[in-house]
Amino acid sequence: MNWRLFPILAVAGLAACSSEARIAALRDSEIQLQQARTQAWVNCSAGADCDRLWTLTKKYVAQRSVTPIRRADDTAIETTEPHMFGAVYVWATRTTDDAGASTIRLKGMCRGMYRADGNPGWLYTSCAQQIRAVERDFRVFVGAAS
Repeated sequence: MNWRLFPILAVAGLAACSSEARIAALRDSEIQLQQARTQAWVNCSAGADCDRLWTLTKKYVAQRSVTPIRRADDTAIETTEPHMFGAVYVWATRTTDDAGASTIRLKGMCRGMYRADGNPGWLYTSCAQQIRAVERDFRVFVGAAS
């Protein structure tokens, strides 16, 4: 074998392994994000209990979002989008059915997490970690049963 060719092949092999590792890490991170998102909700049926949970949700959003709340009513809590990249901002929605039962859902977002084409952005890893923490801790904060 030509010894000058060996370093080139070694670097190419490492690059391929590195790409596969990055893809696997991205896939694992997306799975963890989806799991956190599926747990970032609470149900309630009594009006007073739902109002209490909604008040706690508003407090949680205010504490966990880097930007202030711009809108809060009976159905939505929205914060402003941050100007800086890598900062998590949080929204919540409350839907109520005809019987009066409500579902409160929380959603963490992060500017710079994804590029315009939908692929991971340069702050993906940091954003994903922050969002997972915000969404994972929501139920505990409001005192919901697992």
